[in-house]
Parts: sequence; structure tokens; C-alpha cells
Amino acid sequence: MSLKKPLTLFLVLFLFTSYLTPTHAAPAQKSLVIIDTGFDTSLQPIKDAVIFESCIMSWAMCPNGQYFQEGTGSAAIPANLLNSGNVSHGTQMASIALNTYPGQKVVLIRLIAYNSRGDRLPVYESTVVQAFKWIMSKREEFNIGAIAMAQGYHPALTGKNYCPKSAELEKIILDLKIKNVGVFFPAGNASDKSRIDWPACIPAALAIGAMDSKGQIANYSNYDRNLIDFYTPGNAQALLPGGSQTSAVGTSVSVLIAASYWLTVANLKPDLSAPSISQLFRDSGQIIFDSKFRFGRQMQLEQVLMALP
Repeated sequence: MSLKKPLTLFLVLFLFTSYLTPTHAAPAQKSLVIIDTGFDTSLQPIKDAVIFESCIMSWAMCPNGQYFQEGTGSAAIPANLLNSGNVSHGTQMASIALNTYPGQKVVLIRLIAYNSRGDRLPVYESTVVQAFKWIMSKREEFNIGAIAMAQGYHPALTGKNYCPKSAELEKIILDLKIKNVGVFFPAGNASDKSRIDWPACIPAALAIGAMDSKGQIANYSNYDRNLIDFYTPGNAQALLPGGSQTSAVGTSVSVLIAASYWLTVANLKPDLSAPSISQLFRDSGQIIFDSKFRFGRQMQLEQVLMALP
């Protein structure tokens, strides 16, 4: 789960040219956008849930050999990398979301490029911005209700203002919040108790930490009491490319669970605003702790569902 923000600005010349794509009727229910490494879209649970795919990368390595592609097959893992463990993250995350909220509809975005050996290539901030611009442009078409990007990088800065600034991305996330779209990122797994990962540290985003098997804050979960919004379980059963099962652990897991909880409520009560949904989870979730009595709020879907009018 690593993104890189270079010290000097690296700009990929990226132009959205005109693409002739079919017109899609907006789905009746709100959908979840999952941004990750790529997906095994041949797996039946994922295949049944996908309403659209896109590829937005820092390298000209989308299936069409370009930086950008949209449509069927755009977010799929290349056949030669299906058995590479490094590329399995997206498939795992999509399967966790669908296990958490069966029947939800998803839009898949492949963000991460890999070389022929299965080594991950850097992702630049400009590419993340382009992905969120694309999401904003498709928000109404796909009735997007939540976004889960289980990726991030740990800031090098320390102190109160450690979160790297990205004015363009911050504005898009705030605009999405105003339009009642929840944007979820992981706190990170570095056991840092003073900083969380970027872009989770962006205030308008929903930063998610992990709970352990005892229902308390996991030791590995990064911590910042002022920025982490909620905690959800940090372990779940997941599918690997090809369909075999695995046990996934980390704040990435927590992000997909949190976004799926949120979307469940958003689809049951489509007129609720994003702040109202957040407040429902705050009012209903219990306070949890770690071994040093640092605390946060658990996201408890069952309690929220019982509180809905």
C-alpha cells in the first residue's frame, strides 16, 4: 500500500481526449468506486457487480498501451501477472467490499502499474488527481455514492502540519463531500502513533483505522486522533486472482469495510447528506482503545440501521 510523492514535481503529460463511449443509464442504487492495483474481473462475484472500468496510470501501461483507458477490460490484471502476489491487492479489496455489502454495484479503477517481473512502479500525485477528476466527471452517470482507495504513502514530514499539501486533490475531495460522496482512505500500517498516511490525512477525506480481533485499535494501525474518523475490522477473508481464498490484514481491509457500511446506509436513505451519515455512525459507534489508551470510534453498521427512521 504505497504511493510516492516526489520531492520535485513530476508531471505526466496526460490528456483526456475524446472517447466514443456508450451512454449509460445511471444505476438505481448508488455505486462504490474502488481504486487499486487491478482486478480479476473474471471472478463471478466481481463480474456480477461491475458496472464500469477505467485505467488511469503514471505509465503508458494500460491494456491499450496508453496512460488512460475506459470500458470493459480496462481495470483487469494482465494475464501474465495474474499469479503475481504483488498484483492481487485489488482483487482482494473488491471481494471484501462485496462480502461486506452483497449486491452493491462497483466501478473499478486500475491505478498501479507493474513491470514484467511483477514489480510495482511509482504512482505520482498528478495521476491520483486525474483519477479523481475522472470520478467527478462520472459521478452522476454512475450514481457514485462512495470511493475507496486502499492505497497511500507515509509522510516524511513530522510535526503538526505533516500532511503533504495537494490543493487540487483536496478541493476535489471537498467537492465530492459537498455532493454527498464519501471518500475513504487507509490510516496505514506503520505503527506510527503521531502520523497517518497521505491522502488519508486530508481533512475532507474519511480516514479509516483498523481494529484487531479483540475489537480494539490494532497495534499496526497508524494513529492521529484529530484526523482518523472511524475504525472497522482490519482482517477479513478475501479472494485472490483465480478464485482461491486468503486472509487479508491491514487498514486496507478496514477501508473497504467502512465504505461498504457507508454505502449501505446511503442506499437505504438516499436523501441523507454525507455529514448526516457520518453523524449517524458517530452517534452509534462505541469508543475503542489501544494498549496506551489512545482512543477512536468504531463504525457499527447494525447500530446505525436500528437507529434509522
